[in-house]
Amino acid sequence: MDAMNQGREAGREPAVAGKPVIDPADWTADQLMGCDDWLLAAEAREISHLVEMARGIAGRIGDDAGRLLAMSRADFDIGPFAGRLEAIMAQVKDGLGLALYRGLPMDDLSLIEAAIIYWGIGRHIGEATSNNPEGDMIGHVTDTGKDYRDPKHRGYQTNVTMDYHCDQTDIVTLLCINTAKSGGQSKIASSIAVYNELLKRDGAAAEILTQPYCWTKHSEKDTGEANYYQSPVFNFLGGVLCTSFGPKHMEKGHDLAEAPDMTAAQLKALRLMEQVAEDLHAEMDLARGDIQFVNNYTILHTRTGFEDWPEPERKRVLWRLWLMADGFRPSTPYSEQWLKGVSLTATKERITLVYEG
Repeated sequence: MDAMNQGREAGREPAVAGKPVIDPADWTADQLMGCDDWLLAAEAREISHLVEMARGIAGRIGDDAGRLLAMSRADFDIGPFAGRLEAIMAQVKDGLGLALYRGLPMDDLSLIEAAIIYWGIGRHIGEATSNNPEGDMIGHVTDTGKDYRDPKHRGYQTNVTMDYHCDQTDIVTLLCINTAKSGGQSKIASSIAVYNELLKRDGAAAEILTQPYCWTKHSEKDTGEANYYQSPVFNFLGGVLCTSFGPKHMEKGHDLAEAPDMTAAQLKALRLMEQVAEDLHAEMDLARGDIQFVNNYTILHTRTGFEDWPEPERKRVLWRLWLMADGFRPSTPYSEQWLKGVSLTATKERITLVYEG
């Protein structure tokens, strides 16, 4: 069944540029926080099965997380969690665009056991892609002391407030390993709602955002490749609206010597979209053991700046999976650029339990 027909069944109508988009993922903060369809608490039966599965696999592979790369979906028997995951993915794909699963018992799990559960869940969703040129298939979202202003660095490697953005893949998941001493709240906004609000406030800005911008590759490219690529923010594909957004990526792209300057109208539209996202956003705290699931085509996300604990072992850490899933929304030029993740000729896939740089 194509995306348009699936959408009709889910309360979605064919999306057309310049007109309000009717989609289940159109919500405001009050509407999202007024329902609990996207919140799922862990149940003892499913947790017991996941833990037993993880300990069985850990008994065979030890602490060598890299051995997970050779394991298929069938190697991860998630038992009763399969039904829960089906509900999660229905919400992410054709519902509100996100889900939050609370209660993975991190205090009772070793890091390798947590990685087995998390990777296994990801394998049941789709194909993981590399988070960086080093080949990290589970990304470590933590402050590494890097400068967000540097075109070569990404925001997830810092502790500063980030901009509203979408990641490169169909789905992004985050497992909270450690929380910050303060700050680091997750902020999300419906990109469908943002588009509809932009139509009301400034239709010309909404139209500009359907045209290509230049995006930096953060020097994550092979020799001879261009330093940037082009993608619109709002993409109307197959009767659905698919959003790609990354203000810092876009500004850094246009700042490159070989790229055209961003026009005043383009910058104004970008800034207005950021403001609308802030006006409509919802906020949540991710606790240790929470897993957040997000549809990158319908949800903008960011996080507030944070202060870390002084002890290295208590540093804020989130594990990130970038996932591509069959039959999801159509790929945008942005996501097409990264179908294999941040993967270069020399990239070798790896899974590490702690950040290795």
